[in-house]
Amino acid sequence: MKFTITDQAKKKLKTYDLPEDASFKITSIFSGGCSYTYNYEFVLDHIQADDTKFEDNGMTIYLDALTLKHINEDLKLDHVDGTGFRLIGPSQIYSFHLNVKRKIQ
Repeated sequence: MKFTITDQAKKKLKTYDLPEDASFKITSIFSGGCSYTYNYEFVLDHIQADDTKFEDNGMTIYLDALTLKHINEDLKLDHVDGTGFRLIGPSQIYSFHLNVKRKIQ
């Protein structure tokens, strides 16, 4: 699996102040009952042992194990001013309007 970070996403990521021992991470949130969906969050958080590290364009992003389990294709992180980050694969846009949330201080 390849993870690409566009120049626009890199420019926006560089505006965030990373707390010590924290990194950018994309996580999955399972929701549903009879049918289910996965929603994605983009967070500043501590890295867990089962997170996978991706480096591109001078930046580092981690994906949690659940995200990797359910997305099995190359991904691109892009940013569009006014709408936020987008997580894009060859077959679909997995998430748009992503904003970085702080899980740690």
